[in-house]
Amino acid sequence: MQIDWFSLLIVTATTLVAAVFIMVIVALAARMLDLIHRRRREGREDGVAFYQIGAAFFLMLAGVIFLFGLWLMIPYFH
Repeated sequence: MQIDWFSLLIVTATTLVAAVFIMVIVALAARMLDLIHRRRREGREDGVAFYQIGAAFFLMLAGVIFLFGLWLMIPYFH
């Protein structure tokens, strides 16, 4: 039995890149939600709608990635 080390390296790199990507989009969504909270607390409403749309987009993107991962792991859905 031989281990294909190059394939293992590809899987590891893909996993790391995907994990970093997911963490970045969730962090961006959290940052935008914090900016919304901060602006409303200060009484400024400029740019709040833009940040709400951005935060919703990034959270929905994370949800779609999560559901796609479930679809890949559960053979019943194939």
